[in-house]
Amino acid sequence: MTSKQGPPPGYPLVQGEHVLTPRWTIHLPEQFARRVEEGSLVLWRPGLTVWLVAWGNDNNETQAERLAWIKNEASPDRFDEHEAVQGGVTRFSYRLRDESEDGPVESLNGYIIGDDGHLQLSVYFDDLGDAAEAQRLVDSVALRG
Repeated sequence: MTSKQGPPPGYPLVQGEHVLTPRWTIHLPEQFARRVEEGSLVLWRPGLTVWLVAWGNDNNETQAERLAWIKNEASPDRFDEHEAVQGGVTRFSYRLRDESEDGPVESLNGYIIGDDGHLQLSVYFDDLGDAAEAQRLVDSVALRG
C-alpha cells in the first residue's frame, strides 16, 4: 500500500496546513504527493500512505451515535485504541496488522467526527517507527475556522 520511491512526476506536492474539504484540514509536517483515487483523497510519501474519505451526517446522528456505529463496524482485530472528545470533535483511532503476499501491512485507522459529518483516514506505513507519525497525522486533522 505504500511506495518506497518518491511520487511519479506530475503529482502536486503539499505540506503544512492542507485543506482537505470545506470542513477539514490536516497538518503535513513534510511534503506529501496528492492524488484522488477511487473517490478517496490519497496523500503519500515514501513508506507512508494516507487514504481519506469525508462523510456527511445525512441521518442527523450525534457524534456519540456515529462513534458507537464505527466501533461496532471496526475490525475485531484492532489494537492500540485511542478515543478523545475535544474542540467540538470526537476522535477515535486504532491500529491493525494485516497480512499480504509481501508480508505484514501496518495501518492506523482514524475517525474524526464533527456535528456535520466525519473524516475517515487509513494510514499505511512500512516501518513500525512511523506509527507515531501516523498518529500525529490523524491527531492533526481539525475543523476549519
